[in-house]
Amino acid sequence: MKMNFSKNITIWYKNNYRKFPWRKTKNPYYVLVSEFMLQQTKASQVVKYYLNFIQEFPNLEKLAEAEEKEVLKKWEGLGYYTRARNLHLFAKRLKKNQGFFFPSKYKDLIKYKGIGPYTGAAVASICFDEVVPAMDGNAYRVFARYLGIYKDITSMVTKNIFSILILKMMDKKNPGVFNQSIMDLGSTLCTPKRAKCLLCPVKNSCFSFKNGTVYELPVKNIKKKSIKNRFFYYIFLCDSNKNFGIHKRSDQDIWKGLYDFPLIVSEKSLTILEIRDKIWKKFKVYSEKIIYQVNHRITNQTLFIHFLNGKIISKRYLDKLFFIPNEKICDYPFPRPITLFLKNEKMI
Repeated sequence: MKMNFSKNITIWYKNNYRKFPWRKTKNPYYVLVSEFMLQQTKASQVVKYYLNFIQEFPNLEKLAEAEEKEVLKKWEGLGYYTRARNLHLFAKRLKKNQGFFFPSKYKDLIKYKGIGPYTGAAVASICFDEVVPAMDGNAYRVFARYLGIYKDITSMVTKNIFSILILKMMDKKNPGVFNQSIMDLGSTLCTPKRAKCLLCPVKNSCFSFKNGTVYELPVKNIKKKSIKNRFFYYIFLCDSNKNFGIHKRSDQDIWKGLYDFPLIVSEKSLTILEIRDKIWKKFKVYSEKIIYQVNHRITNQTLFIHFLNGKIISKRYLDKLFFIPNEKICDYPFPRPITLFLKNEKMI
């Protein structure tokens, strides 16, 4: 059964694999870029960003030499910017410590920030033929259903059980193809809902298909995080030369490393009088009416974002800002709500 499983899914994959640009190469840098981008993002959304990124940074050397601003700009719109910073840090660490010698072993790859067990296994198996299972949500779902495993997949004990069982099932000659087969099987056929079981190449030996338990698995005991509401009030400021003020986000909040406008954050909705009062106290700026609004959802937060026009009294209270002309906007990476505002104002 185990030999047939490996054989059947790899034959199916060769005839049905999804044709993505990162699958045309075994260059570990290109594969790593794709795997970073694919963390928490659908493959169909990644293609454009992947092609633009490797065109701008065709190798580790170019990436290591780039400024953080340049890297984040090429990532702009893809979200989860920590991924971009970790990828940049990986390149810089290789330059400093190993002269761009790319680690080829799973155990070495996962030492780097941002490279978890799945990403490390994907790169090690695809690029270096290391026999190590790449286990993400798709893989756990495929194997839980196929093997009939009713244990909680978020448990480390269960994950170890999966690893032992799957190592025995893997194609030892083509571990990368095996892992990619599971990725595609889980993404296209063995989906969470509306699974296409009749098209599955291993349905005849699948526990869940034979027992009618497809939608009972996998078991995932995870506490649902509550959604936190936050209210952002941005002040759009222009100086006498029609340059507008921005600053780099450098704290541990969202969008670290990106650029935005002066900001008031509140846990509750504020009246226009409260907004103006807080803006004056913090920036010594007169604020006018709300000119644009947008709601933005990220992970476990909903942001209710408002933009107001402001009038500068003195720049001495705005020491953390720097002012840029309109033609320089495209040099800076902004969070999506700022980009939407700039588009609305026809500034980009």
